[in-house]
Amino acid sequence: MDRLILWDVDGTLLTTDGIAAKAMHAAMRQVVGPSAPMERTAYAGKTDWLIIRESFPSLSGDGVAERLHEFMDAYCAGLELQRAALVARSQVFPGVAVLLDALGATARQAPLTGNIAAAARMKLECTGLLYLLDLEAGAYGDDHYDRAALVPIAAGRAARRYGRSFVGPQIVIVGDTPNDIACGKANGARTVAVATGPYSLAELAAYGPDAALPDLSDTDAALAAIMG
Repeated sequence: MDRLILWDVDGTLLTTDGIAAKAMHAAMRQVVGPSAPMERTAYAGKTDWLIIRESFPSLSGDGVAERLHEFMDAYCAGLELQRAALVARSQVFPGVAVLLDALGATARQAPLTGNIAAAARMKLECTGLLYLLDLEAGAYGDDHYDRAALVPIAAGRAARRYGRSFVGPQIVIVGDTPNDIACGKANGARTVAVATGPYSLAELAAYGPDAALPDLSDTDAALAAIMG
């Protein structure tokens, strides 16, 4: 198993039908207060930590870091209240479960996601995907605000967990946004873009991933794209 495949979650593996985004917005308001100026910002491809920083530019970076645990607690509590809705309304994208299962025989697989770790776990639990990924080898939106910094964090965890290193194109980043592509390129990883999120196949291809797919429903094509 000489490959470490790092998966984005939202928009790549699954969708929560807007439930998680609403819970995140409510958590930010709860922590920062109802009257604090809040900027509108796109969530796709960003870490939860960065989303908070961009949503409240009046707060210093250190201030956001110091209060990150408050947001995490509020966000996870809100998601827990919505667990039944997450189970009922979340959807796994076509081909995902079959592909993850097929790759499990030849590669290590973990999340690399902007979600905080607890939220990623809950989403994967509610969609039945948790058993297919090794969460202990992944990296999350509460590890660092910069997505590119998550790749070496995940690689380090995987090295400690499996007793071997993963470098350069031995690491494969699979995601649905330009930020996923950029974070892989910044670390010399192989990048595979999937147009199941807010960006079209042509838009993603313009950022120069190693491979781009409309979705993951064609298992053979997805295996070829990911394994190179």
